[in-house]
Amino acid sequence: MVTYIKKLVLKGFKSFNRKTSIPFCKGFNVICGPNGSGKSNILDAICFVLGTLSLKSLRASRLAELIFHGSTNKKPAEYASVTLYLDNSSKVFPYDDEEVTITRKINRRGVCVYKINGRNVTREKVLQLLSMAKLRPNGYNIILQGDVTRLIEMNPVERREIIDEIAGIKEYNEKKEKALRDLEAVQQKLREVEIIINQKKQIFEKLKKERDAALKFKELEKRLKILRASLIKKRKEECEKEKNKIEERISFLKDKLEKVEKDFKSVENELLEKEREIEKIAKKVFEVSKKVEIERKIADLKLELELKRNKIEVNKLEIERLDKLIDKLQALHERRVEELREMPRAVKAILKLNLRGVYGTISQLVKVPERLRTAIEVAAGPHWWDIVVENEDVASFCIEYLKRERIGRATFLPLNKIKPKLFKQYNLLSIDGVIGVASKLIKFDTRFLPAMEFVFGDTLIVKDLETAKTVGIGKIRMVTLDGDLIERSGAMTGGYLIKKPVELIKRDVERELEFYLEKRKDLKTEIALLESEIKDIEKELKKLAKSKLLKEYIDLEKVRIASEREIDRLRRKRFKLNEERIKLRSKINELQIEKARIEKGIETLKEREKEFEGIETLDWEVKKIEKEIRKSEIELARLGPVNLKAIEEFERFKEEFDKIKEKYEKVVEEREAVLRMIEEIEKKRKEVFMKTLTELSKHFNFVFNKMTGGFAELKLEDPENIESGLLIRANPAGKSLISIDAMSGGEKTLTALAFLFAIQKYKPTPFYVLDEVDAALDKENTKKVVEFIKELSKQAQFIVITHNDTTIKYADRLYGVSMVNGESKIVGLELP
Repeated sequence: MVTYIKKLVLKGFKSFNRKTSIPFCKGFNVICGPNGSGKSNILDAICFVLGTLSLKSLRASRLAELIFHGSTNKKPAEYASVTLYLDNSSKVFPYDDEEVTITRKINRRGVCVYKINGRNVTREKVLQLLSMAKLRPNGYNIILQGDVTRLIEMNPVERREIIDEIAGIKEYNEKKEKALRDLEAVQQKLREVEIIINQKKQIFEKLKKERDAALKFKELEKRLKILRASLIKKRKEECEKEKNKIEERISFLKDKLEKVEKDFKSVENELLEKEREIEKIAKKVFEVSKKVEIERKIADLKLELELKRNKIEVNKLEIERLDKLIDKLQALHERRVEELREMPRAVKAILKLNLRGVYGTISQLVKVPERLRTAIEVAAGPHWWDIVVENEDVASFCIEYLKRERIGRATFLPLNKIKPKLFKQYNLLSIDGVIGVASKLIKFDTRFLPAMEFVFGDTLIVKDLETAKTVGIGKIRMVTLDGDLIERSGAMTGGYLIKKPVELIKRDVERELEFYLEKRKDLKTEIALLESEIKDIEKELKKLAKSKLLKEYIDLEKVRIASEREIDRLRRKRFKLNEERIKLRSKINELQIEKARIEKGIETLKEREKEFEGIETLDWEVKKIEKEIRKSEIELARLGPVNLKAIEEFERFKEEFDKIKEKYEKVVEEREAVLRMIEEIEKKRKEVFMKTLTELSKHFNFVFNKMTGGFAELKLEDPENIESGLLIRANPAGKSLISIDAMSGGEKTLTALAFLFAIQKYKPTPFYVLDEVDAALDKENTKKVVEFIKELSKQAQFIVITHNDTTIKYADRLYGVSMVNGESKIVGLELP
C-alpha cells in the first residue's frame, strides 16, 4: 500500500465530545452499532479532516453544528478537532517521519484551522499534500449514506456527468466555457470592427475612385505635356528643315537671277546695237525710196505687213492671256464648288475625328452617273448626309461627343444593326421607262451594302411621271430623272427643281469658259488668216524686187526686216528675261517672307519649348502625335471635374484603413485561434471521455462479473455524442442484458455498487470509506459484495460502516459504537 489511515483522533466533533482515538488496520475495518450511535459521524470526521467544504455531505446546515452541542450532564464543546494519521513508510509524502498528521479544527465563530504535523497551513496545502496520494475531499473512495440510492435514481445524463467528473472533463468544460467567453468577446470585437470597416470601406471606395480619376487626370496631363512637347519639338524640327529647304531654294534662285541679270544686260546691249544698225538701214532705205516710184506701194505693203505681224503678235499674247484665264477659272470653279458643296457642321466634326469604325457619309461612299445625280440625291433625301459606322458602340460614342461638345445632330447607320430595305417586286423592272432600283444603279464598296440598301433599296428610278403612273402610284417609292418623288403612301412631291448654288455656279462658269474658249478659237483662226495674207504680201514684194534700184531697196528692206525681226526676237527675249527676272525677284521675296515667317514660328516654338524643359519627348510622326493628343484630350474631357486632393486624402485614409483592416485581420486570427482551441479542447475532451468510458466499462464488467458471474457494460445513448446520457446495462443471475432502470431493487443496488467499485478500481486510492452500502441488499447479494470487498482489501484499506451481520463476519477489525449519556463511545475488536 502507498499509504493508509493509521489512526483517527476526534475531540468535540459531533457526538464525540471527549478525545477519542480510533486505530485502523490496513485491511477490512468494519464500524457497527445501533442507529443513532454515531457510526456515520466517524465518516463525517474523515471527510471533514480531508477538507470537504460541503455542509450537506457532512449532514450539517452550518459549521457550528459540527461541534459537540452538549447533553443533559455535559457542556457543549468550544471547538471540534479531527486529526488523521497517515502512514508514510513508503515516503509518498515529502516528510522524513513514518507518519504524517493532518488536523482540522473549528471553533464556534466558524474559524477553521488546518495543520500538517502540528504546523498551521492553508487548506490548499492540505489538498496539495493529499493529491500526492491521489486523495480528494469529494473523491469516489468515500461513499456516503444514500450515494448508492442517488446513483440508482439518477437519469442517464446525470450518470454521464459522473464519467465527466472522473475523466476530469470539468477542466475541459471550464476551458471550453472560457474559450467560448473569449470567442464571444472576440465576436463582439469583430462585429464592432466590421461596422467600422464597412463604414470606412464606403468612404475608401469613394476616395479610391476619386484617387484613380485624379491619377488618371495627372497621367493624362503628363502624357499631354509629353505629347505637346513632342509636337512642338517635331514642328520646330520640321520648320527648321523647311527653313533649310527655303534657304537652299533662295540660294538657287539667287544664282539663277544673277545669270538671268547677266543675260538680260547682254540682250539689252545687243538690242541697242541692233537698233542703231536698223536706224542706219532705215536712213538708206529712205534715201533709195525717194528715187523709186513704187516707194509708196512698197511702204504701204511694208506697213500692211508690219500691222499684220503686230496683229499676230497681239493675238498670240491674247491667246496666252486667255489660256491663263481659263486655267484660273477652272481652278476657281473647282474650289467654289468644293466650298459650296459643304456638309452639315456636325457631320464634318465627326469626320474630322478620324475615328476607327467611321467610314463616311452616304454621299461620300457612292459613285453616281451624272444623268442620275438629281434622281439619286432626291431618293436619298435626308439620308444623303447619314454617316455609315461599324457598330452601335461607335454610333453611341459619336452621339455622346456631339452632345458633350454641343456641335449639333447627325444620323448614324451602324452596319451591324441597320436593317436593309430589299426590293422584291421584280416584275416592275420590265415596264417600259423603268430604269432600275436605286441601290443597283450606284457604285459602292460591298461592305456598305446594308446601309445602301436601307437608303436606296426600296426606291425605283423611273423616266418620268407617266412611267410612274404606269407602274402604279402608291405601289412603291419612285423618283423620276427630273427629281419628282412618289412615296409609297401615294404622296407626290415635284415641280421645278431649283438648282443648288453648286449647279448654278457650275453653269455660269461653264458659260464663261465657253465664251473664252470660243474667243481663243477665233483668235487662232484670225492668226491663220493673217499669216496667209503675209505670205501673199511677201510674194508681191518679190515681184517688185526685179529692178536694180528696187533690188537694192528690197535688199535693204530685207536687211531691215531681218534686223527688225532680230530686234523683235531680242525684245521678246528681253521681255521674257525681264519677266523671269521679276518672277525670280518676286519668288525670292516671297521665300524671304516665308523664311521670316518660319523663323518667327521657330522662335515662338522655342519659347513654348521652354515650358516643357526637362520633359523627355517622343520620336513619332506629327500626325500620330496629333492623333494621340486628340485622344488624350477626349479622355480628359470624359473624366469631368477631378478632385486632385483625393490622392493625398486616399493615401492618408488608406493608412488609417489599413490599420483598421490589420486590426480586423488580427481579430479574425484571434477568433480562428479561439475556434481552433475550442475544437482542440472538444477533441481532447472527447478522447479523454471515451478513453475513461472504455476503461471504466471494462472495470465495471470485471467487478460485476466478480460479484455475480454476469456481464455488464456502460454505453452512451448516442455513441457519437458525449453529451448524451449514460446507460448502465447488466445481466445479473443469467438474465438477458437490461438497463439498471429495469432491474429489481436489489439488482439495482448491486449493479450501482459494481459501478462505484469500478470507479474506485479505475482510480484506485489508498483507502475507501463506505457508509451502509449494503443496507438494501439481501443476504446473498451482501455476501457477494462483502467477498469482493474482502478481496480488494488486500491492496487497499477499507473502512465500512454497517449493521449487517454478513458484512461484520468478514471484517479484519470490528469497531462497536454506542451512545452513552448523549456521547458516542467506541470499542475495537480484532477478529480472527
